Formats: sequence, C-alpha cells, structure tokens
Amino acid sequence: MKKHLLLSILMFFLMASVQFSACSNDDDDSSDCDVDISTNTPTNDYEVVAQVWGGLQGCGIVQIQKDGEEVTDAIVKINGYELSYDESMGYVASLATSDGSEMELEVTHNGSVISSGKTCIPSMPAITNIDSGDVHQLSSSLTVQWQSVDYATAIELSIDENVNYQDYSSGLLDPTATSHTIPATFFELSSQWVDSAECFITVSAYYGIEPGMSPAILDSSSGVGINVEGSSGVFIGLNMDQTTIYVPLGD
Repeated sequence: MKKHLLLSILMFFLMASVQFSACSNDDDDSSDCDVDISTNTPTNDYEVVAQVWGGLQGCGIVQIQKDGEEVTDAIVKINGYELSYDESMGYVASLATSDGSEMELEVTHNGSVISSGKTCIPSMPAITNIDSGDVHQLSSSLTVQWQSVDYATAIELSIDENVNYQDYSSGLLDPTATSHTIPATFFELSSQWVDSAECFITVSAYYGIEPGMSPAILDSSSGVGINVEGSSGVFIGLNMDQTTIYVPLGD
C-alpha cells in the first residue's frame, strides 16, 4: 500500500485511466449528493483505499491490506455492484456515475463487514484556456483555467514533463478555485537530445478530502479512516480533465 494516501489516489488514477479506456459512462439518475466528510477511528486492522470517478470512465478501484499484506479474497461492493480482483490494480469495476451521484462502499472479509462509507462524484473541471498541442514559452509562468466544479471538496492541478522528469502540484485548492498559475521555474527546461518538451497538465476534482486536512491525516500510517468506518484508509470520488502542451527548448 502506498504510504501517502493522496499519492496513492493519483497513481491509481493514472494507471486506471490507461487500463480502463472502455469503462462505461452510463448515466446514473441519482444526483442527490448528501454526504458529509467524516474522519473516524478504525475498529480493526484493515486499511482500505477506495476511489470512484466519473466522466468518460465511470470506474472504481479499491485496495485492501491487513498487517502489511494485501487482501485478495474480500467481497467489495460499490452501490451494490461487486468489484472483481485484479493483481495489478486491486478490486476494480466499471460503474454507472453522474455528477453528484452518491456512491456507497461495503467491504466484507471472512464473513464480516470490515469497511464501509459514502462519497459523491464531482463534476468535471474542464480546462478552458488551453488546447491540447498548444505551445508555451520556456521559462515563463502559465495560468491554467477551468470550469467551476459542483460537488467537490478540493481541486488539484498537477503537471509533469518528459525531458527532466519534473512534476509540480498545486496541492489541495479550495473547491471554488477556477485557476492556478504554474511558476516559471517549472518551465526552466533543457536537453541535449530533443528540441521540445511535452508537458501533461491534469486538473482533478475530489470529493472526500479537503485543503484543511493535515499531511498527517492524509498519510496512510496515520491510522485514520476518511469517509470509511471500520478500517483505516480513505474513500473518495473524483473527476478530471487533461491536456498536453509543448515547450520549445531552443538551440
């Protein structure tokens, strides 16, 4: 299990975005999000990291550990749909989602419910001022703008590039945020081998974690359950938009 829950979420999300390209986007008519974020003290030794997202890929992924060992024989359900186990991803399934839809998790192991919780699906933070393939100048800042988001408790902008293999994150922003500026220092790039850098921008909307949460709580070693009861771990909903830009590196 990844030590830092937010990092786990992002890594699983990127993996799943590749592996679940055929996920269903069937509309779920229930868009009645009425879920409060909760932080609970675990009552067992299990750790559950669970996420559900909407958009073009309505999918869920859940990973479970106990005493440092992965649990592979649990019964995992989200809104009554059972997730199947995959060695590389954990418990996974295509799910019908829509903006604001309420998602309910139940995990059973050895005949007992060991984790349960609720979250909601945010709307997509569609990037509005950058098109895929746009060119950005070396060593200059870049402001990324996106549509306002419903049903979110936090927003995050991240970017990585394929020359110096740097990455940058805004950290968790207020859910009302609609822009963020990437500092010019990120674009101070150079290479002896290529004449331009490819940069991948992602704006993610979360339901279930907040900007005010301390790094200690977001660390899976904290022994806290965020939106889950019974186990430690976290259950979040998320949605995202991505685009790619190019930065000429000059002579």
